[in-house]
Amino acid sequence: MTKKICPRCGSENIHWRIPQFWSMWDCMDCKYTGPVIEADDDLIQEIREYWEENKEEVMEFERKRACKIVNDLCDEGELDRVEEDELSDEEMDAKLRELNL
Repeated sequence: MTKKICPRCGSENIHWRIPQFWSMWDCMDCKYTGPVIEADDDLIQEIREYWEENKEEVMEFERKRACKIVNDLCDEGELDRVEEDELSDEEMDAKLRELNL
């Protein structure tokens, strides 16, 4: 039997964002936003083990990716330029949600 899970951490604690964006889900455990996957118990266990071993690196990669996206938008004149360490993770997440990224 397969279950809908977060592809980042393997959690089943996911919620459908809004019906208009049928593929957008939020993970309540790792704060992932995006499409979910269907997985069997073996894949779920594999994803969870990988997450536990690598979550700091994954989150740092995502933080840098988010900063690059924001700074690319700044270069295009859509936002004021932001230094990477200027915003907290929560502020960065809020900015990205405002931009629907």
